[in-house]
Amino acid sequence: IEFPGQPAITCEDLQAQGDTGFITNGQCDRLPGLVNRVCGCNPPCSVCGDGKEVDFPVAVISFPGQPAVTCGDLQTNGYIGIIPAGQCERLPDLIDEVCGCDPRTPDPTPNPTRAPVPNPNPNSTPSPTPAPICTPTGKKGGYGGKKGGYGNGCQIGYGGKKGGYG
Repeated sequence: IEFPGQPAITCEDLQAQGDTGFITNGQCDRLPGLVNRVCGCNPPCSVCGDGKEVDFPVAVISFPGQPAVTCGDLQTNGYIGIIPAGQCERLPDLIDEVCGCDPRTPDPTPNPTRAPVPNPNPNSTPSPTPAPICTPTGKKGGYGGKKGGYGNGCQIGYGGKKGGYG
């Protein structure tokens, strides 16, 4: 492995320096993300389980003895191998409630609604509906029957063959 400004070092030698305390805690915390792909220290893992991702990446979770971390950062740490495999396997059950690892049911789609149309003249009174216009019907006009009349629903018809109300 090569680090800027440092001589190349093998993964085994880097591990030995870490075990003996030669590497400071601050440096040691950053190393897994830098060396994992080369050294294969921890395999990449999904903190929510295979094929799942956190639903709430900005939610914050904390574990005893560890600093609080966002679910998104925890997921990134898993993907780059900072989290040891044995710990990563236990994480889905521990973080599900906060990070949302279960497939979520999507929110229901609301029924479409039309926007209210404002009344252009809020102080005006609507005009009354006009009465129907009655027109004479029948063969020759008049009051119904064979000779015609007003049997069109405007008033009671005066009809029959020789007249009368019908």
